[in-house]
Amino acid sequence: MAGPPPEVVFLHAVTRDRSDFDELRAKLDVPTLALDLPGHGDGPRTAPYVITEMARTIRLPDGPPPVLYGHSLGGCVALALAAQRPGAIRGLVLEDPPLFAFDPNREGKRAFYRGFVKLKEQMEGPFAGYDEAAWAAEVAGWGSGHGKARLLEMFGPEAVRRRGHQLATFDSRVLDGLIDLSIGAGFDPMAFLSALDVPVTLIAGDPEHSSVLAAEEVRRIDTELDIEVVQIRGEGHFVHEVLPEPCLAPVRALITTP
Repeated sequence: MAGPPPEVVFLHAVTRDRSDFDELRAKLDVPTLALDLPGHGDGPRTAPYVITEMARTIRLPDGPPPVLYGHSLGGCVALALAAQRPGAIRGLVLEDPPLFAFDPNREGKRAFYRGFVKLKEQMEGPFAGYDEAAWAAEVAGWGSGHGKARLLEMFGPEAVRRRGHQLATFDSRVLDGLIDLSIGAGFDPMAFLSALDVPVTLIAGDPEHSSVLAAEEVRRIDTELDIEVVQIRGEGHFVHEVLPEPCLAPVRALITTP
């Protein structure tokens, strides 16, 4: 027999999968669900990948509208989904989503763009055909995303194994749209956010610690939109990995609000 419908649904970042939220979900005492985005894990392969089309493939479970939590690319997909399906969710929590990164008129490209280019070259070159074990051996020495600590020393062997699985099951064609910005076709974050009729919380990392949101972008959202902005100082893009409570606080507030 199926259990109760989830009260919170999680969508992950690029190159990750649903397991990214295992620790976060364990801290909630309500039913939850984490989904694989298209091109990731067990998600559908629907290249070319476009945020608005990725959102259309997400099937929310039957039952009362859940809270939708999206991190990074998952936050953009969550926002597009909420805009496409009025009444489908009860609230939205966006953790450091690259809302303005896909605007072709935006000046300059940040470090994460160069990272996508390098990863694409690696996945089609020296790392082509890597299985989970080979990827795990490779990523053990990669940066953790938190200061200068390496992935293995920061999070341990289980996290290394998980990242190996995530990369081995990742469709590198997702990177094409991130590199040429076509993944953002039709994605209008300010229009989408303005049109929502549910509570929204934006969790923004620190621009000085590799947040994908610039300080002026956070100020614009905070000034122009009626949403809650939570700025996390001292942490960058992967807030939930080391500071779960600031991420869970808005979730708990939404699921306890009548």
